[in-house]
Amino acid sequence: MLFSNNVNLRPGEQYAIDTIQQQLLLAFLRFGVATSASRLAPSLSMAQLQQQQQQQQQQQQEK
Repeated sequence: MLFSNNVNLRPGEQYAIDTIQQQLLLAFLRFGVATSASRLAPSLSMAQLQQQQQQQQQQQQEK
C-alpha cells in the first residue's frame, strides 16, 4: 500500500485502492521515461549532425 491511513476499509476496497495507486505510479513512471527520451532525441541528432560535419571537413581537407 503506497499511502497508509487509519480508515477501516473492506478487503475489496483496499485492493481497488492499491490497484489504482499502482496504475497511477506506473503512469507517472512511463511519463517520466517518455519525456526523458524525447529530451534525449534532439541531443542525439545534434551529435550525429556534428559528426557528419566533422567528417565532411576532414574529407575536404584530404582533397
